Amino acid sequence: MTAASIFYPILTIILLYILFKNIKKSIGYKKENMQVLLLLNEDDRRFHLFSRLLMAVMILLTGIMIRGLMETKTYTSDDVMIMAILPILVITLYIPLSRKTMISTLGIHKRSNLVRWEDIKGINYYKPNEKNKVRVKVNYMLMNKEVSMDLTFLKDDPQLEEFKEHAKNYKNVKKKDKKSGK
Repeated sequence: MTAASIFYPILTIILLYILFKNIKKSIGYKKENMQVLLLLNEDDRRFHLFSRLLMAVMILLTGIMIRGLMETKTYTSDDVMIMAILPILVITLYIPLSRKTMISTLGIHKRSNLVRWEDIKGINYYKPNEKNKVRVKVNYMLMNKEVSMDLTFLKDDPQLEEFKEHAKNYKNVKKKDKKSGK
């Protein structure tokens, strides 16, 4: 028994579990009548580029491995199937991570995580840096611990003004709903 014969099935099971959880979250959001308000263009650009490069390298290496196995004729159908399924699962998992940061009626969706409006404790807007980018720090509660998340906008981007307006409206609406007992 080789390490690959143990590693690939375990990794496949883990990836299927994560995929199932992402689909379950998406269905839950749709049940809550989520509406997309804004998709951020500037936020997380470096992360998305790095992820795309990583995916391309993974697909290339998997293709090289399958071709090498076929040329040496030292493969079983199970080996080829596992090596072919793994990149497909990773690409499927990458799709939620590759999406742009989204502002919705439920909150802020970044890297397939949702920060709900009612969990947000404060939003700090910093001055533009030397690249004319404005950093916005969102402080929120996660499992009774205060955590922060950064969003990035261009200095004169209309999306920044839209974000400010949506954040002000939805934070106030959610706080009023909590106070009224709804």
